[in-house]
Amino acid sequence: MIQVLHRALNILEFIAQHPTREYTLTEIADHHQLNHGTCANILKTLVTRRYIEQVGHKKGYRLGAMSYHLTRNQAYKRDLIAAADLPMQQLTQAINETSLLTIVVNDRRITLHSVECDRDIQARGNVDRTVYDSATGRLILAYQPEAEQVRFARTYGLPAEEVWSGIATEAQLLQALAQLREAGLAIDHTSRQIVGLAVPLYQQGRVEAALGVFLPELRYTDTHRDKIIRALRQTAEQINQTL
Repeated sequence: MIQVLHRALNILEFIAQHPTREYTLTEIADHHQLNHGTCANILKTLVTRRYIEQVGHKKGYRLGAMSYHLTRNQAYKRDLIAAADLPMQQLTQAINETSLLTIVVNDRRITLHSVECDRDIQARGNVDRTVYDSATGRLILAYQPEAEQVRFARTYGLPAEEVWSGIATEAQLLQALAQLREAGLAIDHTSRQIVGLAVPLYQQGRVEAALGVFLPELRYTDTHRDKIIRALRQTAEQINQTL
């Protein structure tokens, strides 16, 4: 028996009783009769792995995206998924490429929902990637205030050359993000011969998510690209109206 695993699972089960409620460190530690420092360390690990999320600095904790993904439970960001599901199905049907709905948590881009195409050759994306290593992650970051972009870069560093080339300084990152925001579109050609495209989704006047399409580079012709971009923008507008 590994005691710290028991403690971590006990905390997860406790928070999962009321998934949308925010529990304070004191509530969690006292309920499990844990030293506050020990409890804080366990919570920090669970937050880092995104099984729990902290709602603001020194505020409460609630279930995170990976807890929901583990059971394929779509209760996380339910309103966002509900607004996007049917339009995403129609998007995938129209272009026959996989579409995905993503958010950013800390330095990670997380897929909330995806609709796969029925082609024999498909691009397979990871649920959890770094923000820099995805078109959707870059796009969401591009729509954050500049002060938040600076904080992000100083907290998590700049992208490696093999992940996002040409971004060697903070100023270059800010300029690249400004260009993405002006275009309202991000396109990423990965080293895995996959192309990702993304457009923003607004919730309460702020970009909180991105709608993306990804496909093998071999199908990325000029004609198909233009069709994808038109369909992406139309679908995003439809989802934004619902949100």
